Amino acid sequence: CLAVGLHANAVHRGWIVNKLELQLEGDLNITAVWGTGDVSEKPVGFTDVRVKVDMECEGVAQDEIDALVAHVKKWSPVANTFTRPVNLEVSA
Repeated sequence: CLAVGLHANAVHRGWIVNKLELQLEGDLNITAVWGTGDVSEKPVGFTDVRVKVDMECEGVAQDEIDALVAHVKKWSPVANTFTRPVNLEVSA
């Protein structure tokens, strides 16, 4: 989602993208995944997710790329799902 947003916004601005790489890592607790294993009241799933963007565009300064990254993070549906409460309904 972030990669698509970065590329789409760069193209929209008329930038030529020479390089776009994202490295993702996260801290994950899976000890009680699906209710198996340690089912104490520890949060299950990711507690932290980190994304490192390596982007190069012809004639575009790093501060402009940094501003683009901030813009895309703000408008990314996936980033917003991670950073804002979401209602989840599960039914059978």
